Amino acid sequence: MHIKPNKDVHLCSRKSIPLGNLNNTSPEELFNSDIMNDVRKKMLDGKCVEGCEKCYHEDKINNGQSLRTFMNNWFSKYLFEDVVLPWKEGFLNNTAPTDINVFNGIKPKIKWVALHASNVCNLACRGCYSLLSTKWRKDEEKLGINPYPLQNSKLDDFGFNFSEIEFITMYGGEPFYMKQNDELSSLLIDSKTVGEKILQYFTNGMILPSQETFELWKKIKKLHLIVSIDSYSKENDYFRHGSKWETIVDNLHLYIKESTNQNWELRISTLINIYNVHKLDVLHNWLVMQGIPSSNIDYNLAIYPQELDTRNLPSKFKEDVIAKYKTINLPINLKNMVIEHIQLEPNIDFLASAAFSNKLDEIRNQENLLPELKVYMDIK
Repeated sequence: MHIKPNKDVHLCSRKSIPLGNLNNTSPEELFNSDIMNDVRKKMLDGKCVEGCEKCYHEDKINNGQSLRTFMNNWFSKYLFEDVVLPWKEGFLNNTAPTDINVFNGIKPKIKWVALHASNVCNLACRGCYSLLSTKWRKDEEKLGINPYPLQNSKLDDFGFNFSEIEFITMYGGEPFYMKQNDELSSLLIDSKTVGEKILQYFTNGMILPSQETFELWKKIKKLHLIVSIDSYSKENDYFRHGSKWETIVDNLHLYIKESTNQNWELRISTLINIYNVHKLDVLHNWLVMQGIPSSNIDYNLAIYPQELDTRNLPSKFKEDVIAKYKTINLPINLKNMVIEHIQLEPNIDFLASAAFSNKLDEIRNQENLLPELKVYMDIK
């Protein structure tokens, strides 16, 4: 189950249509509801589920590889063979088996909770919004958007028994900036099941966890620490507004050292968008030089907000990107995915992307650091 800060329940981080809300029902009731059972049946029958279009899109342009297919493989190994694969290793075939009842008549039990416990955040990244970052609220007001209020419930208020859940993902806001992560650490560190836990964190790299959280990580079964970095140096600070590259580098080096000593799985998550698509190799190769294996750098296509989608770039810019990707030093699967996606027809006019970017620059008193792109954004 994937929970947003306002307690809306989704199938995963990409699912845009809420299945319900924990303010008026329990996690168990939603997990075993008619709507969830209908989703399970459709998935087993190989039928499309509304809200899962991004994975189906990735399946088509990326040789069957998507968030959906890698998770099918990861959890198949974990649930049925007790094997904890590296995150994002391996993919199952596109077609789900139709002749296997994976539940064997047993009511499904919650094994994994992915939780945006609060929207308290220290950054206002261009791919985010106020439901997931309080730093976006003033900007949205200036853009004429009604922002989401502060969402900061206690961890207990979500209704989960975290001592019994095997896999817990902490999203933001920023997990190491919010009280709920410390509440989780205090709850788990001395629990009888701490050695069975798989914990996963998505962090912007600007804030280190508390000492108690560091100690908790030494006791659990497996740690996935995923640092979101979208560009190299000042261009990352431009996109991830409020970040400081020097701090991220210092913290990343600490994580690299500790993950080696403790056998933690350290990964980088990068959103492919209009601002970085022509320079992904700069970040990728710098990360490899720092000691991050190429296979531990994960890429996610920006589909929403549409203003960031590379399909909507000007034709000439897209041609330049495609030409560069024929010789660029990046993994072949990544290059193929970028080229396949960027060649598709736009779903909005680039003028909308330019207008949004320019307005945000004005509000934030920022200077667009990408001359190759800025030339197309100078709207007269």
